Amino acid sequence: MTRRLPISGLALACLLLTAPALADRPAPAQPNHGRGFGKLPWQSWTDPAIAKPRPAPQRRDRIVYAFDAPSRGLLTVNLELSKLCRARQFSQLINLHYRAFGSEERPWGVAYGRMAVNLFDPNHKRDEGLVYFFKGQETTNCTVYTARQDDLRGFYIGP
Repeated sequence: MTRRLPISGLALACLLLTAPALADRPAPAQPNHGRGFGKLPWQSWTDPAIAKPRPAPQRRDRIVYAFDAPSRGLLTVNLELSKLCRARQFSQLINLHYRAFGSEERPWGVAYGRMAVNLFDPNHKRDEGLVYFFKGQETTNCTVYTARQDDLRGFYIGP
């Protein structure tokens, strides 16, 4: 007659045979949440294939002109450029990146003709000696005012 081992005896026999192999294996590494020696080079709970989110882009707005009188007396309206501004063919690259203020007025966007700083001009209508002031650029009533840069030196605010 054959002798049978109960199921629990079979499980015990398998455990005894694999026990030396389990004893030789080191314990799994645990992440150290602190700093310094012993910290894992990667965190197992994050996926390294997914990039970390970038911080939001930051730009520094700058006030470049401050007028002591209402600026309408210093600036002249350019109807041709105003029409192009409404058609998005002459505008600031970043609205209100450079600003100008008159007394008791809302800020106006500023773009320079020299080196086309903050100026989108695909039709090449700019003049290097002029400064362009934009009122309501993102509306259908965009108005472009101009003034000679030499005439505005007294109102310039340096960095």
